[in-house]
Amino acid sequence: MKFVTVVMSLCVSLASAGVVIIPIKQEQVVPKASEDCFFGVVTPMGCGPLRNN
Repeated sequence: MKFVTVVMSLCVSLASAGVVIIPIKQEQVVPKASEDCFFGVVTPMGCGPLRNN
């Protein structure tokens, strides 16, 4: 039961932080403002890693 609670807490935390779950393509990237996203790239939906292909 505790494991499920921890996993759900992590999912809620990521969702509230604006981390995008879908693959991000180059045409979706917008310029970063200061401290927008500490990793990856910024999109209108949030931030996450850029898809290479």
